[in-house]
Amino acid sequence: MNDVLVIGAGMAGVTAARALSRSGLSVVVVEARDRVGGRVHSVRDFCDAPIEGGAEFIHGSGAATWPEVRAAGLAVRPCPLVSKTMFNAGGGTHWLPWTLLHPSAWHGLGLLRGIRHLDPPDRSARDYIDERGYRGRSRVFAEMTLTGHLPGSLDEIGMLGLLRDGVLRLETGLNHRVAEGYDRVPQFIGRDLDVRLGFAVEGIRWAPDGVVATDAGGRTIAARAAVSTLPVGVLRAGGVRFAPELPEAKRRALELVVMGPVVKVLLRFADRFWPRWLATLGCGRGPVTLYWPVFQGDDGKPPVLTAYATGPRAALLARVGEQEATDIAIADLARLFPKADPRRLLLDARRIDWSSDPWARGGYTFLRPGGADARAQLAAADTAPLFWAGSATESSPIAACVEAAYLSGLRAAREVSAWLGRDGAVFATAAA
Repeated sequence: MNDVLVIGAGMAGVTAARALSRSGLSVVVVEARDRVGGRVHSVRDFCDAPIEGGAEFIHGSGAATWPEVRAAGLAVRPCPLVSKTMFNAGGGTHWLPWTLLHPSAWHGLGLLRGIRHLDPPDRSARDYIDERGYRGRSRVFAEMTLTGHLPGSLDEIGMLGLLRDGVLRLETGLNHRVAEGYDRVPQFIGRDLDVRLGFAVEGIRWAPDGVVATDAGGRTIAARAAVSTLPVGVLRAGGVRFAPELPEAKRRALELVVMGPVVKVLLRFADRFWPRWLATLGCGRGPVTLYWPVFQGDDGKPPVLTAYATGPRAALLARVGEQEATDIAIADLARLFPKADPRRLLLDARRIDWSSDPWARGGYTFLRPGGADARAQLAAADTAPLFWAGSATESSPIAACVEAAYLSGLRAAREVSAWLGRDGAVFATAAA
């Protein structure tokens, strides 16, 4: 029998598995896909350089994953935020700081400060905006601030959970892209592991003496302990049977942690029609949440935009066919840049819909009202020897991102090590 079974070869899974393997335990990783990385997925057949179909950024200069990036010898490209951001509040498209100077936006300038001092009781983002009396352009900015980074509607997003999740940290700092493709990071971490691809877990039996996972073909793998990194969307869909059933605290957490829809439409053009300096374009209204030039700052790369939609906007782009989703994005770009002709310049397009992916069933998670403690409940080691990791199980420093997945893997490895009597194990964050 193996010492540890890790379910899922995304960032959380390979991080946990490597830490446990280094402590001397025998570890097997099973993965439903035919690749390592999970929702870290770099597309290499769209143009002559990698483009991120899933997770895109290293958030901030202090992210815990930086040692891995450096150890792997990967190059990065900076992605500035406010200084190189444009915004469209429903009229013209302008530089963001200029837009914020409009008198109708002034009421909303204290939004971030107000959220940082938010007290219970919890309420939805819509209720919070209504309480503060935002109208006109200030309301557009408030709605975009609270929903732009989260794949939920104003009624679904809980304010205390948003604060606990560190979402406001995404508004500041300097992000980076991995030039060789973000998936090189989990591949580097998992390079020496026993990873068994194409093993789609359908059943998990857990008891004090160990865990047994069964796939669709009836194959089984047993271990003294296991780490589940199954996405919340998969768990909520009921595609994996647990015997015995998970305790009430876990099931309650899965009601409050929601896997929301995320859609990307990759758009390659013959020529650039947006400003050379542009890093991000936020849309207060319209079918797309954000646009960004994938190779901003690198004139030697092809002109590619990512149209990024979350929540209800993503649900709309997911319901239509791929060609219609492309048409919607192109029509929106013509609205945002009325002097351009994006349809004539379009060379290729591709939609990536994480809600339709059977091994994800959504892009990433957010918390409903009343769910501020739900991630901790989901992560709790109350089902040992079955432990939990994944970006949905961590709130700090920023929930539902690659760094959160990475830190959750290290945390789960410590918990498993303690359970198996390996308390003295050292969990390094980078290759020796």
